[in-house]
Amino acid sequence: MSIVVLPDRPVPPDLAAALAAQVGKVLFRHPSGNAWLVGDTGGRRVVSARVRDLDVVVTGDDAHGTDERSLRSWLEGATSVDRLDAGRLTEGDVVLFARSHGRMRSQAPLFLTRSLCWTMVAGVPVISDEQLTLQRLAELRPDPAVLASRLTDAEISLPVGLRSIWAGVHSLRPGEWWHSLGSDAPRAVRWWSPPAPDRSLEELTDVARDAMRAALATRTDHRRDLSADLSGGLDSTTLSFFLADSGRPPHHTLFLSSQNVANGDHVWAERAASELGTNHLVLPYDSVLPRLVDATTGTLVNTPEGPSIASVSAAAVPMLEDALAGTGSSLHLNGHAGDALFGPVTTILWSLLRSGAKGRVRQVWRQRLANRYPVVGTLRTLAQRGTYADDLARVARADFDRPESELADFSRWVAMPRVHPALTGVARDHLRGLAAQEMAEGREPYSPDRTTHQIVQYLSVHGADVRRINQARTPGAGLLFDSPYLDRRIVDACLALSIDDRARQYPVKPLLAAARPAGMSLDYFTRADKGDYSAEVFSHHRAAAPMLRELFSSGSALEDLGLIDPGRIMRAVDGYSVDGAEYRDLDQIAFTERWLRSLADPPPSGARARTREGELTSSG
Repeated sequence: MSIVVLPDRPVPPDLAAALAAQVGKVLFRHPSGNAWLVGDTGGRRVVSARVRDLDVVVTGDDAHGTDERSLRSWLEGATSVDRLDAGRLTEGDVVLFARSHGRMRSQAPLFLTRSLCWTMVAGVPVISDEQLTLQRLAELRPDPAVLASRLTDAEISLPVGLRSIWAGVHSLRPGEWWHSLGSDAPRAVRWWSPPAPDRSLEELTDVARDAMRAALATRTDHRRDLSADLSGGLDSTTLSFFLADSGRPPHHTLFLSSQNVANGDHVWAERAASELGTNHLVLPYDSVLPRLVDATTGTLVNTPEGPSIASVSAAAVPMLEDALAGTGSSLHLNGHAGDALFGPVTTILWSLLRSGAKGRVRQVWRQRLANRYPVVGTLRTLAQRGTYADDLARVARADFDRPESELADFSRWVAMPRVHPALTGVARDHLRGLAAQEMAEGREPYSPDRTTHQIVQYLSVHGADVRRINQARTPGAGLLFDSPYLDRRIVDACLALSIDDRARQYPVKPLLAAARPAGMSLDYFTRADKGDYSAEVFSHHRAAAPMLRELFSSGSALEDLGLIDPGRIMRAVDGYSVDGAEYRDLDQIAFTERWLRSLADPPPSGARARTREGELTSSG
């Protein structure tokens, strides 16, 4: 299931033959007869319209109800690919391609829940919505630096998670689209920037409520049956109340139960399900564990963009498909990004002190006392004066031993990646090199405000997570995963909230609490207990330990690349981690090892060429 965009020129015979073998049929041609959009949509809807010299194609799971008439109406008055408010259409998994006078615009959703990338193939710049398609067309190898970063949590604080695992493939960043002209390399054009955090809670309450309703309508108005996570947490619970408030028939909800009897999430999930009348499914969290250690999990077939912090989520997809198979759901919604959008991220005290808000010093100190932050660590956090470039330079020369307190470190523009002791000097050099590359490319923060920048960085991680979950779906299963909290309308409302209002976290997640539907009690936001799933981390490690020993006891692909010391891995498997963080690091390393080994496997049969009418051939 991939779409390829070609420049406005004849396709060289060798590229045409490769496309015929790897991609599929011609979807659209230039008036000259040259193909410009080819591919296999995998059942996604394709809607096109032409107004004067402007051709536009929109494709997605259901294209959010867009038809040719509405697309043509939307295009009226448009004169070029530059002047299109394409963000109105590109939500969820919907992408847009526009062409006029040899210039092309290729645009994905804001936070890349479906993405677009490009590479050179036979001297021609080729754009696709699937990285693996470009890898096969150009016969690319993994980028060792990006591979090394995937052994760590670097993608949380560094935009390295946006870099393709495949050397030579260029990826978009949030709020960008590709501009193509002839044989020139596509260039990224920014169409979105976050708003300034300068509006009050009172101003934004109705805006956020309307944005939530609009985001859900976009995703659900053309679907009969749907499902949603109901974890007992605020993001998924509020989401379900909004779904019920829309007047839809009761939806299906899913809860993963914890081993920890003190975990009160089930009480809140059951209460919400009862109040809403949903068909509430409960599965033990432990049912995910066999998927995590299965030999087929984390391989090229179900993680074509390589290992990442989304690997655990992607591994759970078959279980979710099985659990929801009897519901008829075609869309499963989750609360990805809610914590970042509504909660107090780790830079909040730094931004609050510099916000200019009245009483900010007193509020900072109250926050310190409420969270039991140490005085010295708090003062170090507040005193930081470095720029984004300074923090990149800090990573570029780091030894990754974390000498600074976590409070001060996580309040920086760029927190230091957590690096397992088993990673070698070669792997650490790669991490330093990626930070240096960010500096050399002149990258700027997403916002002049440190908290807004951090939130946008987190949202980019969540967007990639949703995309990679969908890549792990069973072909033909018909179930799409999405999070409405990544919708531009919701994001814009949340990012506009003033820092001092965001920092006042009683009730917690104040904007979400204020915007909640009338039928949702404030009790959900004032609960004194908090869900804890640390027991599952330790259960997972016990289940994974035999697999880890087998992977690294007699050599490994990562060892051959010089990235890990297998002896340190084996000692860590039998070691004890107080908070389970080292166990999660081992999971990342195991996923990466398994993915590397799978590269030698033949591609799945569905990816092989098929001969059919309309297919792009070397003569076409």
